[in-house]
Amino acid sequence: MEFSFFREDATVPSMQDFLLAGGVVVGFFVLFCLIKFGARFLLARLGKGASLKKDFLVILSGLSWYSGVSVALFCGNLFLPFVKWIHVVFSGFFVVALVIELSGILKFFLKVVMEKGFAHQDTKTKKNLTEILNTLLQILIWILAALIFFDTVGVAITPLLASLGVGGIAVAFASQKLIEDFFSSFSIMGSSPFRIGDIITIKDTTGTVKKIGLRSTTLLTVEDKSIIIPNRLLVAEIIENSGTIKVRRKRFSLTITYETPLEKVRQIPKLLEQIIGKHKDVGFEWAVLRDLQASCLEIYVSYVINNDDWLNATQLHSKILEEILEKFAEEKIDFAYPTQTLRLKK
Repeated sequence: MEFSFFREDATVPSMQDFLLAGGVVVGFFVLFCLIKFGARFLLARLGKGASLKKDFLVILSGLSWYSGVSVALFCGNLFLPFVKWIHVVFSGFFVVALVIELSGILKFFLKVVMEKGFAHQDTKTKKNLTEILNTLLQILIWILAALIFFDTVGVAITPLLASLGVGGIAVAFASQKLIEDFFSSFSIMGSSPFRIGDIITIKDTTGTVKKIGLRSTTLLTVEDKSIIIPNRLLVAEIIENSGTIKVRRKRFSLTITYETPLEKVRQIPKLLEQIIGKHKDVGFEWAVLRDLQASCLEIYVSYVINNDDWLNATQLHSKILEEILEKFAEEKIDFAYPTQTLRLKK
């Protein structure tokens, strides 16, 4: 028997052709049914509960009858000397079935990769990365399906691949920075130097991470300004991430005048402990006379905030400073400012 996909002069196939093609169709369809119903049987035995194994069985048990019939007919058609247009039709059905089922299988493997390789990421970031990878996989699947279809119906794909290769090199040179941004986005999402919702500082820019995209990352500043930073810069620069801090420690200095009585100076740590310690989720650590400077006495203060909210911590620190100003004014403790005393000798 001569195997030829495109016999334009084909007549009625022989009985041998029909038997061979029919056997192939039945064989592939039986294999399809075994996979589909076997997956359902195993799925029923697993019972309730979520697992990757169960998810994969769900995909196999959900294989569409359209895909099973299309694949079986396509494989059987390979052994029949039909005219060209009939083979093209079966090839089209096969390509559509391939796209449908391959999409589901690749989505499963993408889920496995996200759960195993990106377990440290938060839900929003994983969702964002999943959408990006899913889009890329869909594009690759359609390209693969188109190449299979063209090759099957007799279109020479070697020149097409060669032209795509040359064109791809030209595009890569022209879009070097865009490609660098693209791969930097995966580096950011994979290594997780920051997440959506974190407050980060890069150079002189501080803001909350609102979006991690393929090309850039968007920050929202306290002035409600959107700052868009190319991902390649985020990978190359030093980033200060305040979002990873669970307990925030505040340390600052107060300067008072030398005219402050020593007894008042000794009372200051106790006053500060009362002011700071009364706030919720705040732990006073210490307040000490740190230095005798040229024009002032320096009091060094430290406390911790058991809260990972940067904005809340900033507002709380502002409130504490206001209360210190109020209490020191009440106790007649004067803050110092740079002064010089000039003594003249007669």
